[in-house]
Amino acid sequence: MNINNKQKFFYIKKIKNSKDKNYEKISQLFCNKAINDILNNFKIYDFRQVDEVEKNLAGVYIIFSIDKNKNLKFSYIGESSDIKKRWKTHINNFKTKNIKSRKFRTKEKDLEQIKFAVLKLDTDQNTRLKKETYYIYHFKSKFTNINTKIANMKMKCDFGHGVKRTYLSYDKNSVKFRLYIYGECRNKECNNKFLIR
Repeated sequence: MNINNKQKFFYIKKIKNSKDKNYEKISQLFCNKAINDILNNFKIYDFRQVDEVEKNLAGVYIIFSIDKNKNLKFSYIGESSDIKKRWKTHINNFKTKNIKSRKFRTKEKDLEQIKFAVLKLDTDQNTRLKKETYYIYHFKSKFTNINTKIANMKMKCDFGHGVKRTYLSYDKNSVKFRLYIYGECRNKECNNKFLIR
């Protein structure tokens, strides 16, 4: 079946946003491909190896788990000015079974199966927030991703104002289909629309 770009975009939005079980299998395939890219291109840590990460390393990270059939069970994207410290907090929350780790524990009961990876190093918080948003959209799925927010409202537009919203789009004038993520400034006079990548 040959589908146009508008139809492709419609299906991708459904795959990323729908809780409909009809989309679960294809959503899983999308997420499996995304996590395989991470496994093949980034250093993966387990909870015992977190001490190998240097202190005060600022950047964007992913926490995830894969089942025995190599399906992604869950993904969580975060950013921090100290990734090592943040990972240790996540691990401690999991071990103590507090409310902050509830979503992790719902998807994965065994800490041994949880993996960590640094996706992007950057000391600038706004750049980190944009990259965090990019990866949340990349892994977005109602079945596997456990991020509660798509974008952190601390993110700024190109001119330093707050962000009203972020959204997924595509170039309607291009023959080649490609997704883009945009942010919109909440300042009405600025009205800056910026690309998140």
